[in-house]
Amino acid sequence: MYTTQLTGLFKKINETQVESFEDAGRLLAQALSADGTLYVKAFDPFGALELAVTAGSEPLPHSTILDNQQLTSRDRVLLFLSDTSENQALALLELCQRSQTPTIVVASKQMDSIADACDVLLVTHATKGLVPDDKGNRIGHPGTIAALFLYNQLHLLVQDILTEFED
Repeated sequence: MYTTQLTGLFKKINETQVESFEDAGRLLAQALSADGTLYVKAFDPFGALELAVTAGSEPLPHSTILDNQQLTSRDRVLLFLSDTSENQALALLELCQRSQTPTIVVASKQMDSIADACDVLLVTHATKGLVPDDKGNRIGHPGTIAALFLYNQLHLLVQDILTEFED
């Protein structure tokens, strides 16, 4: 049951955000082709995504974890957040706006305040567990898996765009 539900979630991510994926891919590719840096920041529970993007088996080039660096308009910021980290993210997005650094946010659900403050919002739609238990609760929360799936989709798209730039 979990696999079926997870497959459905992946399909929903891909089908509902085609334009947003393209926009995010172009923004990231622009930074990478202009010697900008891709800064990554993940709020709980998505901390593992910082390592996946910057040091995983297929990291994006010129990516590093955001930690008080000076941002420029050539750079990009990729944020991973849940609905509980909205206030922290808004403060960071305000800093990005002041430095004219484009931002891509991967969030668990649609958040209008975040959508208004970032350049591209990608939504995992992972807000609860996928499988009901005997007590009526939902277990097997796919948040990190969905965010990693979304990142891998972005990574592949960025690689395609960068290959086109080289040709």
